[in-house]
Order: sequence, then C-alpha cells, then structure tokens
Amino acid sequence: MKKILQYACIGIGYGSFFYLMILLYRQGITPTRESILATLFMSALIGISAILFDIEKLNFLSALIIHFICTLSLAIGIMFYNEWADDIMHDIEFWLIFIIIYVSVWAISCISNSLRVGKINRALSKKRAKKGS
Repeated sequence: MKKILQYACIGIGYGSFFYLMILLYRQGITPTRESILATLFMSALIGISAILFDIEKLNFLSALIIHFICTLSLAIGIMFYNEWADDIMHDIEFWLIFIIIYVSVWAISCISNSLRVGKINRALSKKRAKKGS
C-alpha cells in the first residue's frame, strides 16, 4: 500500500507540473474544479501504473509498451472528460504534446534514478572504506 501511495504521489507531482505548463501554453483552457481533480486522479493512476516496471517477470520493453498504452488511454479519457478533445485522433498538437511530456517524464525519471543510485553507491563505498580502516 505504501508503494502504491508513493507512486501515486510521484504521478501527481509530474501531472500537476505538466498540467500547469499546458495551461500556460494553451491560454484558452479555463481550469475548473472537476478538470483539476480529474487531472490529479489521472496523474495518480499513471504514477501507479509505473509499478509495472517493478514486476520482475515483465521485461522492460513489455512494461514500457503497457505503460505507454495505459498513459495514452488515461490522457485521451481525460481529454474527453474535460471536453478538450475535438478530433483527438487527428490532432497533431495533442500527439506532439503527449510524446514530449512522456519523453520528458522518462528523462527526468532516468536522471533522478541515476542520481539516487550514485548517492547510494557513494554511501556504500564510504561504509566499506570505514570498515577497511
């Protein structure tokens, strides 16, 4: 349960940031209580779906494809729910924004994970060095 909540919170963080960036870019969108809550809920679900990458029996490519499809489905669902989708399947702007956001989140996640692993490795090295002294 703790892991699910942690992933949901991370998803909400990313989702909130990109929601604000989209509002900044698309000045015609007026945020409503419902659209904000729906976007936060979608973001939490996308974050939770990242648990797929922790499933050892699922290879990375399979997890990535499933996660991408889940994320895309949730994004399209929210577009319709918030009445932002006119003809979403033919809207080049939607697809570009979606791909840019998806790749950006992945890049940020990879950098964050790399920094965390580096910090852990340095701490382990210091601990080993202390033991050897």
